[in-house]
Amino acid sequence: MEAEQPSDRIVERRIRNRVIEYFEMVSSLAAQQAYEEKGPPFVNVPYEIINQWEDWIPNDPRSDIKPLSVFSPEEMAALGEYRGVWEKAADELPDDYPELLSVQSLPGWEQLTRSAGVASEVFGHRGRMPEDREVD
Repeated sequence: MEAEQPSDRIVERRIRNRVIEYFEMVSSLAAQQAYEEKGPPFVNVPYEIINQWEDWIPNDPRSDIKPLSVFSPEEMAALGEYRGVWEKAADELPDDYPELLSVQSLPGWEQLTRSAGVASEVFGHRGRMPEDREVD
């Protein structure tokens, strides 16, 4: 028996919920450190944070709205603002597998953490969406 595939809308909701989780982790230095301690072994957390963003939001969200239709206009704006800060932090990140604590003191990383906090607040207005049905 073949498993039923979720609808595009359910997938979009799941992605949105993962973006919320991402912002919650990035907005907290303590959560970043906890991820380093309890997360997957052999993962460089600064690189993981940069790469996870591209996993969930691969393009500028303002240029490809259809797959992201589950986001409100305010959330779309927050995604766009965060992307600009993310690009600067990614450019500032050293290429030598830096320690998380040293990265957390970089100006670009501090901005990234603050920007994730702002985005997390915006997403908090509607909160997480059900992942098993299309209609609330």
